[in-house]
Amino acid sequence: MLDVQEVSVRYGDRTVLNNISFSVKKGEMVGILGENGSGKTTLLQGITGVKSFQSGQVLFNDEPLERMKAKQRARKLAVLTQEPFSAFHTTVQSVVELGRYPYLHGLLPQLSKADRIMIDHAMKETKVNTLAHRSMLTLSGGERQRVWLAQALAQGPELLLLDEPTNHLDLAHQVVLMDYLHQQVKKNALTVVCILHDVNLASLYCDNVLLLKAGNVQGYGETQQQLTRDRLRTLYGTPFSETIEQHSGRKQFSVLPYYVDGGG
Repeated sequence: MLDVQEVSVRYGDRTVLNNISFSVKKGEMVGILGENGSGKTTLLQGITGVKSFQSGQVLFNDEPLERMKAKQRARKLAVLTQEPFSAFHTTVQSVVELGRYPYLHGLLPQLSKADRIMIDHAMKETKVNTLAHRSMLTLSGGERQRVWLAQALAQGPELLLLDEPTNHLDLAHQVVLMDYLHQQVKKNALTVVCILHDVNLASLYCDNVLLLKAGNVQGYGETQQQLTRDRLRTLYGTPFSETIEQHSGRKQFSVLPYYVDGGG
């Protein structure tokens, strides 16, 4: 479905992304991990078209994304950035309705019954339906994050790109969100690529992970194979302990103080 081929970004003498390549199949959840400044957000912005790669290309179902018109692209993929538009004085309902814009036509476009169904479903799934008539200015950061996610889901995309989707969410809502995304991936073959800072969430939910350090790929593949204590120490520059979560059988990691690890 998504094929990123040897993409690079450089600012003067500084290399932000260096020949990054990876492929994502339909119905997979892929996590992008790496420390701050590793190029994660720049990579996602290049895929979405917000920024341009200086070399390489991105294919979506074998078609170059850069050749797609804006509305065509918006019907294929939806994006939730790390910092969406600032809150403004409009209702939650109106914000989510904007997700259907790529499907509207004419000078005075009207939402169809099918559009309304998509909007209502997205709002219920993200639990913002009870906030429908609230102003965005009155919401907490976590509530606004769920509204922006509802807008992205209302687009009905094949590919969902998320930059730190659990940002601003408390622990319970982080799990609810990741459970929901996992369900959509497995039941409806939604494809998800998300930047995550939480290694444990990536281990629990992602099929594959892409590991970035200083703009270079340190590893890409099946999550449980890629995530090891040694690799994470190289990636983040800090020691980790490792356990197996008994219900899922997946790895979980804890950051260790250097004095426990023997580092000083």
